[in-house]
Amino acid sequence: MTDMFSPSHVTHDPDDIALVVEVTLPQISSWLLNRFEDPPEHVLQHIRDPALLKEGLAPLFGEMQAGDSLWLCRSRVGGGPHGHEGVALVREGRAVVYVKVVQY
Repeated sequence: MTDMFSPSHVTHDPDDIALVVEVTLPQISSWLLNRFEDPPEHVLQHIRDPALLKEGLAPLFGEMQAGDSLWLCRSRVGGGPHGHEGVALVREGRAVVYVKVVQY
């Protein structure tokens, strides 16, 4: 499940997102469970299993270094057809890699 998110959902050095809150892998799991109502069972298994979720978020964990953190983020554009939410790898207060999870 290393391709949980398509490459088009992964951005390096994004400048159009706002950092919302620092999170851990279990908190990302909870956020996903709350964000998606009644996901299919195969998706639910990948969200609940920390090892599978970490594998699915490989674009973030593959570049993680000591001192880096994970943050929930949202687009700076407020809603509409261009808004999005996701998870970013943050280094020294700046997003290095961003995985877009929800587009609206």
